[in-house]
Amino acid sequence: MGPSRRRAGWTARVGVAVAVAALAVGCSDNSPPDDERDPTPESAALRVQTVSGAERLDEQTRTEVEGAVGDVLSDYVVAAFLGDFPRQEFVRAFEPFTSVAARKATRDIDRLTAATARDATAVRATDLDARLSFLTGEGEVIGGTAAVHFAFEATMEDGTTRPLVLDGRFMLEADDDGTWSVFGYDVSFDDGDETPAEAEGGGA
Repeated sequence: MGPSRRRAGWTARVGVAVAVAALAVGCSDNSPPDDERDPTPESAALRVQTVSGAERLDEQTRTEVEGAVGDVLSDYVVAAFLGDFPRQEFVRAFEPFTSVAARKATRDIDRLTAATARDATAVRATDLDARLSFLTGEGEVIGGTAAVHFAFEATMEDGTTRPLVLDGRFMLEADDDGTWSVFGYDVSFDDGDETPAEAEGGGA
């Protein structure tokens, strides 16, 4: 499985919440009145903030790379933990990974996705935080690391809720065309049985 090759959107997202598109509550002319809607709280938005490595970058470049990395993390979060439940398919979460990292990630699918809560009726994000550190050279960004804290709440068939928490870091690299990919990870996942997952691979 190769990384997603679509060009990331360069949306300005410096120091503000990056809205995960799939988290938005849909609205249409046919939407029921507020008092008839599902009272389930809306999922949290992804917050992306650069904490180091951007000192030598101009504001436009920093904005672009933050937006691009935010897109990669958003794609991962949506495919790994959100969407329709119950469900069985979680492999799409690794589309933003390099081919080597994606192959390793499939072996850690229970630690990198909500696969252990596949029977849930719904999963929502309660906290999505990513702190970015970039490696730069001659005014260009070569690679980066995202230290993440991703917390979710899964609602099970019996109505009980179950926390899902992923902490750690994702290592990212940039291609010449501006596309970013995850090439490695070192994370722990807690769904009541905390288990570490670590992998580092080369490019596609």
